[in-house]
Amino acid sequence: MALGSLLSIALAGCAHRPAEPLPPPPIAIAVKDVPPAELLACPVPPAGFSEDAAATIPPVDRSAAMALALAYAGVSLQLVRLINWNSPGSCR
Repeated sequence: MALGSLLSIALAGCAHRPAEPLPPPPIAIAVKDVPPAELLACPVPPAGFSEDAAATIPPVDRSAAMALALAYAGVSLQLVRLINWNSPGSCR
């Protein structure tokens, strides 16, 4: 008996199972709209405090100023990443 006929007898239950169809491939849709130019302008960081100035800031106000500065840095970085994602290499 040939090896092929032995396999078809041994695997007879599997041989007649219909294959499940594959799901359709994802469809890529080109986006034609681009944001206005003013939304793609890179943010310009504000000037900091002068280095030769001295001030006494209460701890509560100092922590609030630091929180504002960190929040601004996070939002600015997020905006730069978004602009660079839309127009690679625009902001450095």
